[in-house]
Amino acid sequence: MLRHTQLWLSSIAVAALMASAGANTWDETANGGGDAGLTAGTAQIVAGNPNDPVTRITGRIADANDLADVFAIIISDPANFHAHTGTTTETTFDSKLTLYDSLGRPLWFNDDRPSDVAGAAVSPPNGVGSLRSYIGGASAPGNYRSSDTPTTAGSATWGLPGAGIYYLAISHWRAEPRNAANQNLFHEGSPFDPIYAPFAARAGDSLAQWGTSGTISAGAYTIYLRGANFVPEPASMVALGAGLAGLLGLRRRKK
Repeated sequence: MLRHTQLWLSSIAVAALMASAGANTWDETANGGGDAGLTAGTAQIVAGNPNDPVTRITGRIADANDLADVFAIIISDPANFHAHTGTTTETTFDSKLTLYDSLGRPLWFNDDRPSDVAGAAVSPPNGVGSLRSYIGGASAPGNYRSSDTPTTAGSATWGLPGAGIYYLAISHWRAEPRNAANQNLFHEGSPFDPIYAPFAARAGDSLAQWGTSGTISAGAYTIYLRGANFVPEPASMVALGAGLAGLLGLRRRKK
């Protein structure tokens, strides 16, 4: 854990120096210094001026062993937040988005965006391509479902805990977020277009690892964001440290 903390500190210092005032885009390599991690404990912190919105994250799933990229962001406007993976030329593989709270606990997942958020409902209005992903509150109520009842329209209600630190993960659709017991946190399978809340029995578990249900395809991605801001420095390390302390506490209690 100490090594990860040292890596965060050095990468965040570099990112803060590289980020220009008013810049709204974060790049996994140019700003983050390399591959984003797989969990909240190794997430790449999207650091900068907390008064500036972050509207786009770009990066790459490098190969079949690069199962996911996880980013720490501030959601500043929960009521209007959304994230999506743009067009088929902006994200070149069949994507999946998952969202976690400040302790890495699962909140929402989408594989293939609902049809009603394909274009006009997203910002920027360049649309969300086929087999690309969307998480947010602008879809019809029936498209929000519990992983326990995936075929029941409206079995979950959209919402976020409030403004603060969240973890957003992008992956190929065959990569599956799992808990420490190697159980899937969300329903994986048909129907693919709803926006799913986690299994109720695993909603309190943190993202611990990723599994696969098949071959992972590599490719570039763009995540568009609305209602999100950069994580401030040096407060980001204090806030993230508190979250990590919570994660460690949960792990100790489980042992």
